Formats: sequence, C-alpha cells, structure tokens
Amino acid sequence: METPSEIRIPAVHVPEDRLKVAVLGGGHLGRIHAKLLAGRSDVEVIAVCDPYAPSREWVASNLHLATYETYEPLANQIDAAVIATPTTMHFEVAHWCLTQGIHCLIEKPIASTAVEAEELIRVARMRGCTLQVGHVERFNPVWRALCDQVDPQHIRHIASCREGVYTGRSTDIGIVLDLMIHDIDLILSLVDSPVRSIFATGRCVLGSHEDFAIADLVFRNGVTAHLRASRISPSPERSMEVHCDDDWYALDFSNQSIVTTRPSEAVANGELQADSMPIEQRMKVKDELFTRWLERVETRPASANAIELEHQDWIDSIRSGHEPRVSGIDAAKALQVACAITEQIAEQMSLHGGIIPAARLAAARRRAG
Repeated sequence: METPSEIRIPAVHVPEDRLKVAVLGGGHLGRIHAKLLAGRSDVEVIAVCDPYAPSREWVASNLHLATYETYEPLANQIDAAVIATPTTMHFEVAHWCLTQGIHCLIEKPIASTAVEAEELIRVARMRGCTLQVGHVERFNPVWRALCDQVDPQHIRHIASCREGVYTGRSTDIGIVLDLMIHDIDLILSLVDSPVRSIFATGRCVLGSHEDFAIADLVFRNGVTAHLRASRISPSPERSMEVHCDDDWYALDFSNQSIVTTRPSEAVANGELQADSMPIEQRMKVKDELFTRWLERVETRPASANAIELEHQDWIDSIRSGHEPRVSGIDAAKALQVACAITEQIAEQMSLHGGIIPAARLAAARRRAG
C-alpha cells in the first residue's frame, strides 16, 4: 500500500498552557494511560470515556477522574485524545477526533484495515493534527540501546518471539494484530528496504481468530526475518535476535537486557579455526567458547517507563509540529504487513482446516459418540 505523504499543516490549535486530554476507552490500557497522564503537570485529563458502566465506576473510584459514557460531548473541550478502544472501533473514534481537530495517540494497531489507516492519515494531514500510534516498544530502553549500536546496513537476519498466556483481552482481533505487530513495526523501522515476500502460517484454537502465528519476511535488500507470536503459551516471552555481519544481539524486552556476541580477534582474523583442529582440541572448545572464541557481553540500559516516554514524544510533537517517533505512515506500513500475514493464515485455514477451533472440535466429538 502506498500511503499518502504525511505533510504536517499547522494545527488549528496548540495550547500554550496545560494540554486538555481525554482517554477514550477505560479498559486495561486506557487506565494505564489515564493514570500516567493525570500525573503530569503539563496535562489536564478532562475525562475517561467508556460505554461499560463498571469501567467508568473503576476509573472514578480509583483514579478520581470524570467519566463519560460517550465521547461526543467532548467536542470543543479537549485538545488531544488517547484512543484505547477495541481495535474494531479505532477508525470510527479516531476519525471523529481528527475531524474535530483533536490530536490523537491511537493504541496499536492504527486501524483494522489498510484503507482505514490511509483515511486517518489523510484526515490528520488535512486538519493539521498530530497522529501517533502506540507501538510502544519503540520507546523501550532496550530497543533504543540496540538502535544506537547497530548499523542497519550490516543486518542480515532478525528473529523475534512474542508469546503470552491467554488473558481474555483483545479478542476482537487475532495474535498478529495484537502482539506480532509490535515486532513487525520494530523490524520495519530497522530494515531500510521494502518487503519483497511474506510466508505465514497460523492456528485458530480458542475462537475464530488466530491464536498462534509464524511469519517469514524477505526484504528486497536480502535481509530475512522470522516472527513468532502466540497467546496460548504456558509462559510469556518477548525476545528478539538481530544477526549482523560481524556480531549478533539477543534482546529480552521483559528483563531489559541485551547480550552482544562477537568472535574474538583471533577467530575473526582466522588464527583460530575449530574445524581444522585435532579432535582432542576441538573437544575443549566448549569450555573456552565464551572466553577464547567468542566475546559475550550483557548490558542493561537504564530503566524507564516506555509509555511515559511515548506520552512525552506525543506531547512534544503536538507542541512543536514535528513528526512523532511512530507516525501514522509507520503504523500503516506495519498494518499492511500484518494484514498480509493474517490473510495468508485465513486462506490456509479455509483450504486445509488447520487446528480445528474448540467449538467445532467439540461438535465433532459429539458426532463421533
């Protein structure tokens, strides 16, 4: 998909005092956004909107913020909005906000379809609104540390794994739009080349959306990427490996660590070659692997709250008119790849059945007696 150029037009209104913000969606993420924004001295949280009464009651009781059932009464009351609704509502809510001249931070994914994403970009540009999308891993200190170390021209392969236990949230979308899209965005931001081909497979187990997915991307410059995501795993994992010409990096997003591995100088210049050694010496290599043969260094960047950094970037973009770190165009590119992956998975499920969803499996067992 060719997205329109995201040329910024001066916003209709950039307040000089505290930014008046609403959070649209009072679920898990909406509450986090509301709490963090309410703690800022340069922001006034006008309200949290949610049609679900228990969510409004929780926000009022625990965050002591005003709540609305719908967002329409906020017209002319707010400068900006965080949209943390279910994904299927992103387009409707964001389109209304942008049309009103309200700056938006939309939780990922930007929308449900590439066409919707393109329209949101168009309206934001037309109204001069900042449009940022919540691919929050871009603000993870571990990711920022990697970007400072790696030359994208030397990247050859990337492998990511993002898995978790079933939480019952985001059931309106599958695992690709829910979790894998984080790594899609990270990889697209790092590899300076268009995607040439996509090969994907997945499984629907608990419902009508895929709960497990694997995707292989090949970029035009020859870089390859392997992505794995699941919400039916026994334990959570958020990791990535980035393999370059001379070294490789293992990132743990949860534990906030990077392990850098590179050949020792003797290995790099060819003085040490294990396969040319007698068997007796080769058997000893394992004992010296990370001393004599490979250099392995673990670093832990200074910890920081990625959502707070995301908020700061968004607010700075609103006030300065500069593009946010994750623009609408960035998010649309990630969505395009994610949709291509889900379409392949859906086609495979249609042709081959894959793992039978639980309801159909139960029916089959009843028929079998």
